[in-house]
Amino acid sequence: MNNFAAIKAKYLAQGVKEDNIDYAIGAVKEGGKREHILDNLMADYRGMDPIEASQLMEELFAANGGEFKKENRGGYLYGVVLLLLGLAATFYIYYVYTYGGTLRKALLVWAVAIGGVLGGIVYIVMSMRGKYRDEHDPFNE
Repeated sequence: MNNFAAIKAKYLAQGVKEDNIDYAIGAVKEGGKREHILDNLMADYRGMDPIEASQLMEELFAANGGEFKKENRGGYLYGVVLLLLGLAATFYIYYVYTYGGTLRKALLVWAVAIGGVLGGIVYIVMSMRGKYRDEHDPFNE
């Protein structure tokens, strides 16, 4: 919060409205997209010029830990779901081969087990490294 206070004081001294700065700080903390925040800052009712708005956004994102800080949450979600599906299928395979029985739809179960475990690990690692973005969303149209 101290970084935001310093940025706020700097831009208030430059003559930027306090409402604009508060809006930008709130939007950056919530994880809003840069384009949307910039469009709102440069709208007629806010009245910031593009250069000033871009500089403000750069400083706010740097103080918050990066532009895509909160954008990789979906990667964790998909990774955990895939990993759970893969582990459930793996447990089913283990149970059938350990206690006897026949594996129904063996090819499908093996594909879910391998794909789920590997896919889940890949999504989680991508999210941890910050490589997951909205365009990687498997269910996005």
